[in-house]
Amino acid sequence: QDKVLREYILSNIYESDGIKYFSTKSDGRCSMLDEDGLCRIQKNAGEEMLCNTCRKFPRLAAKHNGLLWISMAASCPVTSAYIVNKQIEFYKLGNKGDISVIKTQDIPFIANEMQKSKGILGKYIAGRKTAQDYIHMYNWFMDIADDILGIIIKYKEIVYLQGSFDYFEEEKDVMQIVSQFEEFDSFVKEKYNNAFINYLEYRMFSRYLGLPDEKSSERLCQVSGELALVYIIALSRYFTIPGGRDSIDLERIINWVYRLCVHSLGPREEIHKIFCSSIN
Repeated sequence: QDKVLREYILSNIYESDGIKYFSTKSDGRCSMLDEDGLCRIQKNAGEEMLCNTCRKFPRLAAKHNGLLWISMAASCPVTSAYIVNKQIEFYKLGNKGDISVIKTQDIPFIANEMQKSKGILGKYIAGRKTAQDYIHMYNWFMDIADDILGIIIKYKEIVYLQGSFDYFEEEKDVMQIVSQFEEFDSFVKEKYNNAFINYLEYRMFSRYLGLPDEKSSERLCQVSGELALVYIIALSRYFTIPGGRDSIDLERIINWVYRLCVHSLGPREEIHKIFCSSIN
């Protein structure tokens, strides 16, 4: 009934390949979000006016062997902040309202995958590296950055996150690469090691909820690729944005990577192929 609100909504909807989207602002936020972070539609017209996607957001749910498993989308800023600043834990809610903690090795559908992925993470994040390892990482990261940039250019609905791949625009000599990668590696181990472990556990679980029939090898490639992308963007922002370590904003990076890899309908399939070919 609100004509001003109706016109605002219609003016911020666009169509691509037969699918309608809400447009995004320059920072990637939905055009329906006001400056206070609240949805303009819900504030002024009530929850019943929301589309199904917005109504259930950020909840993710799937049934497995008679149990309902629930998670949250990292495109929600509160979820990405939780991943960076808290310790990921899983809980079971009993029929009588009792709550108990579940260990990751007791989650039947991802227990084995979780162990494999932690081994990969330990090798690339926590493990000791040689100069040759850093050169290999640099070349690998540069290939991924080029491929992801190609997708960003191709799809207009993707908003570029400042400094995401600027580090790879200029050629560097071997000594500079090794020195900078060693510096950043030490920084990540010191400040964000727990956040990367959290993201790994969170995404192995939430990816299953969204795609329970996906092969475990493909899920492992996808999550490993997302972790690599988070690392790449954090590295680039560390060295290219004024303020260095204080300008990384890992919460925002995780939020952006999740939206790119999960919510972007066209790009996400292409990105999945990039990750699988790159990891393999």
